[in-house]
Amino acid sequence: MTLPLSPALMFFWVCLAVVAYVYLGYPLLLALGAFGKPLPVNKAPIHPLISIIIPARNEELVIEAKLQNLLASEYPRDQLEILIGSDGSSDRTGEIAGRFAGNGVGVISFPQQVGKSAIQNGLVPAASGSILVFTDADCFFSPGTLSSVIENFADSRVGLVTARPRYQNEGETDITANECLYLRYETWIRNQESERGILAMGSGSLLAMRRSLWQPLHPNLGEDFVLPLAVARAGLREILERRAIVTTRLTQTGPASMLQLKSRIISKDFPGLLANAGLLNPVKYGRVALALWSHKLLRWFVPIFLIALFSSNLLLLGRPFFEIAFLLQASFYALALAGCLLRERSPRLVSIPFSFCLVNLAALGGMFKCLARKPSGQWDPLRARHPAA
Repeated sequence: MTLPLSPALMFFWVCLAVVAYVYLGYPLLLALGAFGKPLPVNKAPIHPLISIIIPARNEELVIEAKLQNLLASEYPRDQLEILIGSDGSSDRTGEIAGRFAGNGVGVISFPQQVGKSAIQNGLVPAASGSILVFTDADCFFSPGTLSSVIENFADSRVGLVTARPRYQNEGETDITANECLYLRYETWIRNQESERGILAMGSGSLLAMRRSLWQPLHPNLGEDFVLPLAVARAGLREILERRAIVTTRLTQTGPASMLQLKSRIISKDFPGLLANAGLLNPVKYGRVALALWSHKLLRWFVPIFLIALFSSNLLLLGRPFFEIAFLLQASFYALALAGCLLRERSPRLVSIPFSFCLVNLAALGGMFKCLARKPSGQWDPLRARHPAA
């Protein structure tokens, strides 16, 4: 049984329009100023007491370098507090971090693994700073990063500041090369949103917020999405500080680990957005709501639109235009399959379609995981299991 022609035609054009809007239309509208003009930020060199919150699960390979990196910051040492939460670590994470106790580093050990968000909930009450800075154990700052981030809080309209993430192993595999390409695209969009006062997400590599805005996290939700949503709900601005560059090594260098990472992120962020569904109301939240629809919700649903696009195209075969459209889609997925089969060092012509399909497969998996109510709070860093990665 086939659908009547008109519904198939409608499905085809709607699905094509949504996919084109998400990846091309929305960025173009941002660049053209359709979501507003850039807004100034009143920055100033201020130095409030800041508390750096670091959850750590079996991080003995990087924790010493992380602490040395933070202590080498240009930010005044007497205004810098560092708190490490060892999440049931079975290695020497707590021991190594404890050696820095004389440098303003506090270590709280949780005997059983409780998950990243639960560790953050446990560390914040022990923090003294008026600004909370959340970061991961394997993320490294340039000396001026903290100072450039904190300057934004001189503007009372700013509630949260995030940094520009960068991977140091871009050319290691096709997966890392394409992920770095995607990261540049994603960072450009976030910067455009930041300049227009509609950014409502951040990077877990560095996320700084006013202590007064902190809300305890649900153990299965991620801070890099839920906390920015809370700030947006409060009507305050979120900034991507382009001068603040945070470098890390992408340990998910293969398809399986990248699929797992992306799926896990979406399975935490999707329920986070559902819990703050009111922010999707453009009548109340205006351009911020439209940005969340365009940048997040519709992008997560792209794989469903792609499946519907391909299926409706099948029902429209027989017309030259739709035969060409079907051929283009089939060719794209054939290239993706070739990228999957070749894996290592394949040409961009096949590796990019494969990475695109991998990301959208992860979106499907993440949403299904969320709907199945499978918890995502606990994590084991890949670097802890594979030191050579």
